[in-house]
Amino acid sequence: MANEEGCIMTNTALQQELETYYTWFHQHPEPSYQEHETTARIAEILANHGIEILDTGLATGLIARITGESEAHEGGGHVVAIRGDIDALPITEDTGLPYASQNPGYLHGCGHDYNLTVALGAAILLHERRRDFAGEVKVIFQPAEEVAATKETPTGAVTILNTGALDDVEAFFGTHDTNAGEPGTALISAGPDSGAVDKFRITVHGRGTHAARPNGGANPIRVAAALVDGIQSISGQDVDPVHPRVVTVTNIEAGNTWNVVPDTAFLQGTARTAYPEDRTIIHDRIASLVAGISAAYGVIGDFEWEYGSPSVINDADWVQLASDTAADLGFDVKPSAPSLGGEDFSYYLAQAPGAFVHLGVGNGDRPMHGPTFFAKTDAIADGADLLATLAQRALERLRNAHEAHATR
Repeated sequence: MANEEGCIMTNTALQQELETYYTWFHQHPEPSYQEHETTARIAEILANHGIEILDTGLATGLIARITGESEAHEGGGHVVAIRGDIDALPITEDTGLPYASQNPGYLHGCGHDYNLTVALGAAILLHERRRDFAGEVKVIFQPAEEVAATKETPTGAVTILNTGALDDVEAFFGTHDTNAGEPGTALISAGPDSGAVDKFRITVHGRGTHAARPNGGANPIRVAAALVDGIQSISGQDVDPVHPRVVTVTNIEAGNTWNVVPDTAFLQGTARTAYPEDRTIIHDRIASLVAGISAAYGVIGDFEWEYGSPSVINDADWVQLASDTAADLGFDVKPSAPSLGGEDFSYYLAQAPGAFVHLGVGNGDRPMHGPTFFAKTDAIADGADLLATLAQRALERLRNAHEAHATR
């Protein structure tokens, strides 16, 4: 690892530098789209290392670019991207750490402080290695992965993609910490890695009446009850049983007293699916249930479905490259288990294929998204090396594929 003066940055030196950065980020968590201090600190570190920052107009978050300078390789016009996310959660920290959060009510309880530090380390390494590769690596420091996305306030990946700065990217790679493995472990598998996150809302319009004369109206509560029963059965009866999925009704509201049948009932919930075809099946089955049951009971049912982030689908070829790279660098490589939690890295993979790698940080007894969680940083420099090396090898593979195609 050589810097501008030709000195070699050892893994130990990088580890110490990244631990310092990680500590600062852990102490200064900020919520989605309010990561102003975080963004400024990232920009300062990148500037100190001479790394280019793209002018994207983002209010928070940023994109850096490292351009390879290798003269040994032609056809270096390829572009890949690597990503770290930077926002925190609205959780009061209870870790007992000497470097605990200094922003009351907020905590990097999902480890985004770790993820962004790994991406920072990768940017530093790629800048030092720029004479060893051709092509470009864009390094994404993404805001608002945890945001409760709406049409007006999309998730951070969508905001980043909307800048147009990543339109030329041919492959995306990202890492996320996990307490399912100890430091030095890398978990990755081809296919679905996370769940599509969708919401549904149903309003049943009945006819109110006195509870002593139920035949004088149309009770929306019994319709809601029938809908709950039907909706909860969908995941077990209509979807391939080996596919991860869940459909859950989480909220019901109807009436406000004991002796009056209300006019309306409301229910809502979430559907989480790993496979795109299951997303369609569940949407269509709920819509059919609402229409059919409402008609059977003589009421009107309004059905709304709000699409969230799709599932992360890891590309098999890029997963193989990531697994081989991790093994070459000494990681204990294991398969990752599909999760139905949401992850907006999926939006990048909808534009170009890639792979999402989970890096072990231990503390398996401290639930992520909980007040006691923090990442062990023992292998944070190794994670940065993995992400940087993966980007370099991806550029090499793209170049080789281009050259092979050109010679046919």
